[in-house]
Amino acid sequence: MRPQQAAIDEIDADYEILEAIGGHVDDMIEHHAPTSMVHKTLRRWLMGHAELPEGEDAQICLMTMAADLELFTPSVSGRTAVDRLLSKTRPETPVERQALDALGAAQFRLVRIVDREGPDVVHLKDLVTGESLRLLDARISPAAAGLPTAMRLCPLASGRHVLISPLFALDEATLAAAMKFARPGRPLGHRCAANLYRDVARHGFLPIPQRVVELDKATLLDAIGELEDHLTEVERLALRWIAAGGAEETDDLILEARHLASVDNLIDACGLYGQADPDAPAGLKAAFERIADLQMETIAQRARAGVDGQADALDTAAAAIANYVARGAMETSARDLFQRLRTRWAHSAAAGPAASATQAVDLERVIQRIQALRAKTVDRGCTQEEAMAAAAKVAELLDRHDLTLDAVSVRGSDCQGVGVTTDRKRRAPVDSCMQPLARFCDCRVWSEESDDGTLRYIFFGLKADVEAARFLHDLIEVTFETESTTFRHGEIYRTLRGGDRRVALNSFQVGLATGIAAKLAALKAARQGSTPKSTGFDLVAAKHAVVDEEIARLGLNFTTRTTTARRFVHGGAYAAGKAAGALFEPTAVLAG
Repeated sequence: MRPQQAAIDEIDADYEILEAIGGHVDDMIEHHAPTSMVHKTLRRWLMGHAELPEGEDAQICLMTMAADLELFTPSVSGRTAVDRLLSKTRPETPVERQALDALGAAQFRLVRIVDREGPDVVHLKDLVTGESLRLLDARISPAAAGLPTAMRLCPLASGRHVLISPLFALDEATLAAAMKFARPGRPLGHRCAANLYRDVARHGFLPIPQRVVELDKATLLDAIGELEDHLTEVERLALRWIAAGGAEETDDLILEARHLASVDNLIDACGLYGQADPDAPAGLKAAFERIADLQMETIAQRARAGVDGQADALDTAAAAIANYVARGAMETSARDLFQRLRTRWAHSAAAGPAASATQAVDLERVIQRIQALRAKTVDRGCTQEEAMAAAAKVAELLDRHDLTLDAVSVRGSDCQGVGVTTDRKRRAPVDSCMQPLARFCDCRVWSEESDDGTLRYIFFGLKADVEAARFLHDLIEVTFETESTTFRHGEIYRTLRGGDRRVALNSFQVGLATGIAAKLAALKAARQGSTPKSTGFDLVAAKHAVVDEEIARLGLNFTTRTTTARRFVHGGAYAAGKAAGALFEPTAVLAG
């Protein structure tokens, strides 16, 4: 093995021992220096002398001082928490043995930083004994040379030492007071540490300059993982953006930015953009701007497509950002970024995809005829026969419209979402018809909760398909009302009483939904089988591809709901409902 590699391996072995020591120290702090005891010590140091410093780093340093003191304070018997750990712990590995040996030999020392000896070692001088010490530490900057400090050091077999106390510098007056505890030939004791920590807490301490380390990608990702619990979703994404190379966007990063698109996250991204100063990590400000850009685009496109109820989302975000800026809680550059992006995407969203004049006229004609059918049936109330006749006409219109489409026109088609609000806050049997209905119309459907808690369905797809889905949805709702009323006047319902009637009605509606869903699936298969493929491509697959791509571009996320509740079913009522559902004929021939 080459000498250089041997030295690297030895350093790595020492770091492994340091990690084991740190684990024991953390355990001892948890059991022997709980937060209540640490706070009690801090109150004793500060009461009547000083206030707790505002800086988080300073507070952590003081708490670590108090915890260190607790671990090495002798009890009445003279034993410390470390002594008790050593007496009851049996090492299972060589590393564990070396860690315990080093911890048992820990000493509190007053030292002066001399200089660095490479990336992992700092040269120290013990101010009491005059010893030259080598500290395993990658943090301390060369600019710290000459600073005095106090350290609790554990000696390793390699000759190096590791630090288990907080890192801070001393002024010369505090150092002189601590040096009064020095005795020739004797290590500094507990009293020196207790008095020095107290004086530092009351009079303040100096930070030791830290090294600025250029992190490689793997190290940066590890650091991100440790920070993520304390960051917003936008901050986490921005850090991953930097780790991926900044300008080298990946599909996963873009997709995640779209998934995060919301009013709150857009405000967050603009605010963080304004907050990122010149000292921020390279690429961070650009990452926030790109995330805000993608979110603005996604929200604008969602509003244009009619999904998510985000028609006024950008107005809401603009008002919030203006309010934050007016209060001084956000930089004006955040507002400037928002306005710049909004101008860009408002123009883009208004443009929409191009379509030929012939295609536009044909599409508009289909939609108008579907809406006219709705006015004649659902809006005025209709019989089951009228409902089936109207549904058949809708299917005929869709089939005719499909014959005018080719691969180019499908790819250039615009998608939209249409919301259908129910008057229910709980799911009902009719809801199980929604997915079969969406498949019948070559679109997608999902449910969401309205502001008042009522159930709402969103049908998303090509315009004609979505308009047909909305119409057939209302038609199915009418069919449920009509058939349920008929069932209530039938023999099965009239022979039952009380709760049995509710069970029978629910069973009938479950059967009705099952029958309609099965009929829609069978008729869809028949329609696909009979549709001429003169254009040379699979129209349904092409539609689904366009819709899926648009859903991905809009950053929409869906979760699947499963139902495990068991209900009593009335067999006769279920069969009657299923038979009624089988009568639903959206593709029956319509005369005239």
